[in-house]
Amino acid sequence: MNMYLLGSLTLAGLALATSSCTPGHPPAGASASAARSPIGGPCTTDASCEDGASCDNDDPGGECTKKCATSADCGAGNVCRPDEKECFQGCKSQADCKRAGYRCMGVAPATFCDVPEENEKP
Repeated sequence: MNMYLLGSLTLAGLALATSSCTPGHPPAGASASAARSPIGGPCTTDASCEDGASCDNDDPGGECTKKCATSADCGAGNVCRPDEKECFQGCKSQADCKRAGYRCMGVAPATFCDVPEENEKP
């Protein structure tokens, strides 16, 4: 193989290998919001949650919530808790609440995963 062709192939390979590793940008095909938690997910700050949601740090591990008027404001599978006017992850049974300390609460059909008040941070 001639040296010109070998050098060109090497440079092309390096360019391809580094194009998906630009600092501050996700690799090709990845979503910038892929790592952000959905409603009911863990968080440390509002930036940890999907767009439109905020982080409630009163619950263990934080919990992404969103202001709502009805469950339609919360997205598929989520419930608007009427007494708090916030969205929570919906559940049908305790098995749906995967996070430690979270329980399936409320009255059907509006049951949701949350931490019992006695377990919230003071």
